[in-house]
Amino acid sequence: MIKEKYFKGDRFSLILVLKGQSIDKKFEIYYNIRSLNLIMILTSYNNLSLFIKRHFKTLWPYLNITKIFNILLALFEMKTKRAKCFSRPFIYRVDPCSLCNLRCVSCVTPWVKTKEKRLLALEDFKKIVQKIKKFALRTSLYDMGEPLLNKDIYKMINYASDNGISTLISTNFNLFNQSQLESLFNSRLTVLEPCLDGFSQENYIKYRQNGQVEIVKQNIKEVMEYKRKNQKNLPVVDVQVVTFDHIKEELPLIANFLKKCKVDHITYRQEILGFNSPQTTIAYKEKINEKPCFWLYLGMMIRPDGSVYPCCGRDFDRFSYGNILNQDLSQIWNNKYYQFSRSLFKKGPDLPYDPEMLKIPCFTCPQFKIHRKMKITS
Repeated sequence: MIKEKYFKGDRFSLILVLKGQSIDKKFEIYYNIRSLNLIMILTSYNNLSLFIKRHFKTLWPYLNITKIFNILLALFEMKTKRAKCFSRPFIYRVDPCSLCNLRCVSCVTPWVKTKEKRLLALEDFKKIVQKIKKFALRTSLYDMGEPLLNKDIYKMINYASDNGISTLISTNFNLFNQSQLESLFNSRLTVLEPCLDGFSQENYIKYRQNGQVEIVKQNIKEVMEYKRKNQKNLPVVDVQVVTFDHIKEELPLIANFLKKCKVDHITYRQEILGFNSPQTTIAYKEKINEKPCFWLYLGMMIRPDGSVYPCCGRDFDRFSYGNILNQDLSQIWNNKYYQFSRSLFKKGPDLPYDPEMLKIPCFTCPQFKIHRKMKITS
């Protein structure tokens, strides 16, 4: 958690102290605020206010009257905890590829056996865009894998851009190379999130196994040089750094490198999958959110086969709420699964027993507090 935040002359100093540890274990990261526009510490992956702070500047150019009205209506329906919604989701995560070139320690993607389709076809993506474009503000093209493994990724980004939708990809950036620079910038990608979780190869591969940190650093450098040379505003380059215990000594090196590259943003993320020490994992453990789950009102997750999920839970063969390739958005958004899930977050009597609803992921969600249960049958 952030204990102190202050300015020293023309430098911005962030002092982070892990909860439960002594003050002498703090570490400092210095940035020249003339070169870096934003420093963000993400204390939660499921915090709506943090999402708005991070992305508002890159989303507002894509707003129109229809989208503004839909957003306001969605926020009102979330506030009033409606089960059936007249609004439609406006933040989407569409997974272009659930395969990966790395073997990250806490990730199941390289090892799991699944019946799910692993690559999203370009024509299927176009069908999805046509069904969501009226209200869609942002489409993040990543989830369970590496988006650059999909050979049509830049065509997908370009198609979304043509249809007035902001785009974002998060990538380990090992597969990128100089030959892709023009495709990247011509696609009009809104936000690029390369991950840099270490400075030395020795520490980088402790988590990002099979990765090459020098390739990542070189790619970040070349993207920023191309962006400045060609006077491009997009993509906004927001480098993601997961604050693993084993890279804390390297954080100043990472900071200095990114300052020299003049990246647009940097975001520090807490590791939440248990790779860090038990002490750090406990210190970073999120409190259960008392508010209704915003995913059920504002967002939608879509996998390569078109299956729809209420959120981006990290697993395969999950219980699907529908299929966007075979159904209309309105059919899915207010079907019995979505309405039942929203009802769990509104106080009231027990809900009627339905054995199918036992598969709903909201029952086991550690992030948001549910207020209702199903009646128990005799």
